[in-house]
Amino acid sequence: MNLKEIKTIWAIALPILLGTLWDPVVNIIDISIAGHFENENYLASLAYGNNIVSNFYWIFGSLGMAIIGFTSQKDGENKLDKIAEVLITSILFMVTISILIFIFQKPIWILCSLIFDQSSEIETISTEYFYIKILGVGPHLIIMTLSAWFLGIKKTKVIFRTWTLMGVSHIIFVLLFTNFFETKLNGIGYATIISQWLSLIYIAIEIPINLKKRNINFSMNKLLPKKDIMLLGSSFGDLMIRTLLLQTVYLFTTYISSKLGSTVLASNGIFLQFIFFSFMTIDGPTRASAPLIGEYIGSKNITKFKSIYHNALISAIFTGLVFTLIYLVFGKNIINLVTNLEIVRLESYKYISIVSIIPIVSVLAFQLDSTFSGMLKTKEMRNTVIYSTIIFLLLTYFLTKSWGNYGLWISHIVFLASRGLFLNNYLKKYLKNFESIQPIYKK
Repeated sequence: MNLKEIKTIWAIALPILLGTLWDPVVNIIDISIAGHFENENYLASLAYGNNIVSNFYWIFGSLGMAIIGFTSQKDGENKLDKIAEVLITSILFMVTISILIFIFQKPIWILCSLIFDQSSEIETISTEYFYIKILGVGPHLIIMTLSAWFLGIKKTKVIFRTWTLMGVSHIIFVLLFTNFFETKLNGIGYATIISQWLSLIYIAIEIPINLKKRNINFSMNKLLPKKDIMLLGSSFGDLMIRTLLLQTVYLFTTYISSKLGSTVLASNGIFLQFIFFSFMTIDGPTRASAPLIGEYIGSKNITKFKSIYHNALISAIFTGLVFTLIYLVFGKNIINLVTNLEIVRLESYKYISIVSIIPIVSVLAFQLDSTFSGMLKTKEMRNTVIYSTIIFLLLTYFLTKSWGNYGLWISHIVFLASRGLFLNNYLKKYLKNFESIQPIYKK
């Protein structure tokens, strides 16, 4: 354990952590507000609508992993022109995706409605909510792309300020809309899109400021050359498949939960937010290691690469253990704060022990995801999730028949553990002959 490197990791991680933690904090506040409406249909609709909209963030936001790897490796190689070129290329790509999502929002919702087949009450509430929240998907995706780029150049204070602005403004507007205008679930949607657009304006202002500090020339007309676009495109493809499969797992979780009843759906919606909260915290030190690993791959400093990996893993293990203990000890208290619906509380109490295991089990998968992101070895990330998803679907099919919701959470634990074990196997192969790992321009 190298205390100096751990401090370096946390110096990068802390602004990311404090900034991105606003997202689960906001989600928990939204759940708490919806959980105090007159019945569980609002809470179930919030979980249903959020799970669908969040798919866009997960699928396309994960492309930031490739941006981090590419940017940090070019930083390590001191190719500053490439840092600006990947920024412009990534923004144009995400703007195109955002326009397509907006154009096809209606068929997307119709397809989701056919798949999940909710009750008429939930469908009515969640339909209005979806069409409001879709207006913020574009700015949110661009913010995620820009955050990945800023992380690649290790300017994490910008990330902190951006996500803090989004979180604080959301809380202010959600309290305003739900308390003074009685807009209920729609008020949560309005608060979301206003905060997203405000944050996009801020982070866009930061781009030229930080480019100037690094003496990097910026031109909207200068994209990456074809070879680099093909490389980045291939990585994007791998990560798209990976994230689509990850979302298959969580969509399937929502689907199975809905089949187990609206109470289980509401309960699992609460647990998913708890889990995502812990994931984002654990992801602080792991994500902070990605640009450092990318930099050392770019500069071919293998000794530093190994050291950063091990020290980041130690930090992540500690963080995961803290969350497991918090959920085990204070799980009931947290649930009681989130909802006053007794039927949802009693259902949730049953699964506290098993859900509490998830944070510590997830640590290895998260650290290796960030490691392979910095290395820009996306094929291995893709294959790992393919294998793990097959295992999850098979386990869920058989275990839920006998054990219901317990079987669903057991399948989640195995899914996370298998991701870590598969990636660890890949890493061992690289470590045996590490000179075969080349910077990304030779990938």
